[in-house]
Amino acid sequence: MQVMDGSLISVCLLTYNHAHLIESTLDSILRQTLTGYEIIVSDDCSTDNTWEILQRLAVADPRIRPIRTPHNLGMPGNANFAVAQSDRPYIALLHHDDLYRADLLEKWVGVLERYPDITYVFNPYDSPNAEHHYGPRFETEYIDGTYFLEKFLFARWGCPVRGTAMIRRNCWDKIGGMRIEFSLLADVDMWMRLAAQGPVGYVNEALIKPRHEERPSEYPDEYKSDNFSWRRERILYEIHAANHLSYYDLGTFIGRINWWIFRYKMSFRSFVWLIYAVIRRKPYMIVSSIDSATAYDLFYLRIARWILQNLYSIKQVFRIDK
Repeated sequence: MQVMDGSLISVCLLTYNHAHLIESTLDSILRQTLTGYEIIVSDDCSTDNTWEILQRLAVADPRIRPIRTPHNLGMPGNANFAVAQSDRPYIALLHHDDLYRADLLEKWVGVLERYPDITYVFNPYDSPNAEHHYGPRFETEYIDGTYFLEKFLFARWGCPVRGTAMIRRNCWDKIGGMRIEFSLLADVDMWMRLAAQGPVGYVNEALIKPRHEERPSEYPDEYKSDNFSWRRERILYEIHAANHLSYYDLGTFIGRINWWIFRYKMSFRSFVWLIYAVIRRKPYMIVSSIDSATAYDLFYLRIARWILQNLYSIKQVFRIDK
C-alpha cells in the first residue's frame, strides 16, 4: 500500500464568526489519518470570540497556526490570504462549519498523487439532500476537465463542487486564485477555470458533513442558501458569462451558438423567477429584480422586468395593491 505524505498538504481553514463550531471542526481536522500536514486557520476579522478560541487552541496544539486578515475580506479574499501563507504543493481548502472524516486528506491526496495532471479533487457530502442540491455523483475518480466544464458546470446553475476541495498549488497559481469580484460564489468561478486547465479528481464517498443549519443568526444573509437573492443570481450569471467568453471562441460558429444558448438560458431563468414573483404575490422580488440585471440580458427579459416594475409602481401610486 502506498504511504501518503501529509507534509505535502496545507490545510487552509477559512473562518468568520463561528465560535460555536470552530473547535469541533478543527478537532475533525486534527484527527486525520495522515501526519505532517500544516493547518492554517484564517480568521476574517470575526466580531465574536472566534479569534480568542483559535489562539487558545493553538497553544494547546502547535499544529494549529491561526492568522487574521488585516480587515474583513470576504470568503474569496480570505481564501487568497490563507493560501498565500504557505508554499506546499497541495491546498486543502476547508470551511469552518463542516465536519471532516478522518481519511479525507488521505483520500484526496491519493487521487492527486495517482494522476499528476488533475487540477483539483472533490467529493459528495454526507447529507440527505446533497444529491438533490449539488448534482450527481460520478463513478470515476478521473474526470476529463472539458467534459466536466461543458456538461456539468456550464450546463447547470447548481454546482456539483461545494466550497471545499484539494487543489494543486501550481494550478491555483496559474489561474491566480479566487476572483474577489465574484464574492460569495467565487469558488464556482474557480472550479470552472480550473476545469478549463485540466482534469478533475473525484472521491465517490461522503467525506464531509456540512452544518449550515447551525450558522449564527447574525451571519450575512447572502451566505444562507435558503434565502433568495437577485444579487446572488446576478453574480452567478456574471460568472457563467465570464467563463463562457474565455472558453469559447466567439469568432467561430460553434462559439457563437454556445454564447447565445447561454444568454437565452440565463434570461429565461430570470423570467421564470419574475413569473414566480407575480404568481406568489411577492412584490419585493419584482421591485428588487433590477439587482439581477446584466449586460447579457435578452430584450424580452428587459421588457418584462420594466413592465412589471412599472405596473407595481402604478399600483402603489393609486393604492390598488392589496
